Amino acid sequence: MPHSSSHIVKAFDQELDTLTNSIGAMGDFAGSQLTDAVRALLHGDMALAQRVIDQDRQLDALRRDLSASAASVIARRQPLAGDLDEVLADFKIVEDLERIGDLAKNIAKRAIATAGISFSDDLVQSLEKLASLASEQLKHALATFIARDAEEALLVRQNDEAIDELHSVIFRDLVSRMSPEQSHVIGFVHLLFCAKNIERIGDHATHIAEAAYLKATGRRPESERRKLDESSMITGDTQAGDIDSAT
Repeated sequence: MPHSSSHIVKAFDQELDTLTNSIGAMGDFAGSQLTDAVRALLHGDMALAQRVIDQDRQLDALRRDLSASAASVIARRQPLAGDLDEVLADFKIVEDLERIGDLAKNIAKRAIATAGISFSDDLVQSLEKLASLASEQLKHALATFIARDAEEALLVRQNDEAIDELHSVIFRDLVSRMSPEQSHVIGFVHLLFCAKNIERIGDHATHIAEAAYLKATGRRPESERRKLDESSMITGDTQAGDIDSAT
């Protein structure tokens, strides 16, 4: 009997490891979608933008497959509280990765909408830096999830503040450039949405780090995460990225 019990535990652990590795691969794919979408936006690459849009279906399919796999693990293994929390954390991470893909797709759609508009070098550099911070946030969060590193997960959570702060700077910069006489106002509006989408991707990456912390420790981080994005105080809209009309 003990041997049989040990075998069951080992098989369950192997299933969780397989699920973790598959989620990591999905995360890498979502990260490449973000990188390509921003490149398409800032450098007018319409073919790349269309590829990002088309590939979003693959991310949706991965989400369905991984959610089904996690549900199957729960149904067959009937894990107890601690193990159940671990699988539920996997569910949450998969959902966050799908949302990251959706936001990347929104950016790609806006890249097509701004075809032919060129943006100043300083704007391009600011948005590239914001996207780089969000991309690194996602990579770091996924690494803490795979390694079950609670300490690093808390650091990722804290690093989201830099993304919030830079987004606020970009938001104010874009708003200051707008005037009724400018022909690029529509382009700036699209960039506002894209910057918000990138900031929201940083939020989802932070959610992944929080789920990684839960998975590693069995509990949620004790303190509330500070939000330093000030754009919502100007627009009255805290979820611009999630209600993007480009979806």
